[in-house]
Amino acid sequence: MKKKSTQRKKNGTQAKEKENTKEKKKQASIQQDVDSQMTATTAALPVQPQPGTPAQPAAKCASNARQEVEKWAKRTLDKGVNGLREEFLELKKYIPPDMTVQAFQAHWEAGRNRYKDVPCQDKFRVVLKWPGQSYDYIHANYVIQEDSDNVIMLCNVKEKGMDKCAQYWPLDAKESKVYGDVEVENVATRQLTPDEQTVRLCILAVRWKEGNKTKEREVRHYQWIDWPDRGVPPCRLTAMVLLSHVRGTKKPIIVHCSAGIGRTGTIVALEYILERLQSGLPCEAMDEILKELRNQRPYSIQTDLQYLYVHRVMLFYFFEKYKVGQGSEELQQKYKAFVTEYEKYT
Repeated sequence: MKKKSTQRKKNGTQAKEKENTKEKKKQASIQQDVDSQMTATTAALPVQPQPGTPAQPAAKCASNARQEVEKWAKRTLDKGVNGLREEFLELKKYIPPDMTVQAFQAHWEAGRNRYKDVPCQDKFRVVLKWPGQSYDYIHANYVIQEDSDNVIMLCNVKEKGMDKCAQYWPLDAKESKVYGDVEVENVATRQLTPDEQTVRLCILAVRWKEGNKTKEREVRHYQWIDWPDRGVPPCRLTAMVLLSHVRGTKKPIIVHCSAGIGRTGTIVALEYILERLQSGLPCEAMDEILKELRNQRPYSIQTDLQYLYVHRVMLFYFFEKYKVGQGSEELQQKYKAFVTEYEKYT
């Protein structure tokens, strides 16, 4: 009996070690994805190799991407914190010139919107096609209908004692819950990475009926738990690591907070700027970038603090991790001054 018990313990230990090794490899792969994404935008644009260093294959990236990164950084640093705040405040109430919100207004009394001052414009709303429903509108996201397999949630269910979002998934691993006609099972839960403890990842199995068939899909649910409403989290690379987890999908990515404009607009702006820079497209006119975002989702980026955070994270990414502007003493000094200004304001 002792031998069998010892063998079971040994087998259990080996299985655990194997699982830990697998998880470490996965995290290393994800970090490599983060690095390679930014290499495409900065280091491989190309940085001149040291004499005797073998040439590395170029990442898929526009030939002028590095120049666009440097122009964006210079423009940001020349503006400074106060200049960026003024820029944002000039556009604080900007809305799309051709916006209509008929569905939003028609369904207000039915309780299908959370906030009266956060409209959903007709042009970009998702039309509900769920069988058996008598209406085609709700100001929310459709995980099953739109075939999404990644959800980024940037709020908590309750904040400062107030309801901010429904608990639409089971919180604990191995727990299952039924929501209407949909069963959701929390298969596994963990932190995003060992270094990113403020984002919680749940692997969900979502099951529903279509006719006589039961359909199932895996959905990855990422919840950023320490981002304050109308505020910003500490300046780290959390946003970039999170975005690297979902970037590879070809399906719609759902990003939401409570109203879907402040924190949501901020994280979407970060990805949009990165994609433009990697493609070699200009981004210096950040006021125009903000308008582009708001033309699709009115009031995206809710506060000047969130607008500053977008710039601060991008600068941190470029200057601290990828050493953009390393050869320019002037840029380095301006970067330090920006950081000091930002920290005072936040």
